[in-house]
Amino acid sequence: MLNASLIDVPRPFIDPINTLVEALGVATMAMQRPRINSTIAILLDEKRRGLAMFRTPPLSTQSIHTVVAHCSEMPSTSSVVLISSRCEIPVVPADIALLHLCTGTLAAAGIQLFDWAVVGAGGLYCPRTLAGVCDPWPLVTSCL
Repeated sequence: MLNASLIDVPRPFIDPINTLVEALGVATMAMQRPRINSTIAILLDEKRRGLAMFRTPPLSTQSIHTVVAHCSEMPSTSSVVLISSRCEIPVVPADIALLHLCTGTLAAAGIQLFDWAVVGAGGLYCPRTLAGVCDPWPLVTSCL
């Protein structure tokens, strides 16, 4: 269950991001309105504190390399949370392959893909649930 408020946004460099709701709260500060297809990347240090955040085009083979490039500019980045925004329904079967591609590409650069959530018309989901990957968050969250 989502048990935090979007008002409780963790401060960069100070507060760890412990739940998916906290990550969403941070990402909403960079989401374009009206919503467009894009991805927000939140760079985290080893204690899951936010270091930087930026928006990229929708997640793809090309845009994940942009994420890696930004991460390499911040040497203390140890993991990344991706929040994708889609104008259509959030669930896309090709996301399983994209999840594995992103995980592998980031891992090759020494960075962990901590989580990836997709917000779209009709709700929120995490591609990891389709891929059978466990919830990585230290405090229990629910992502369908």
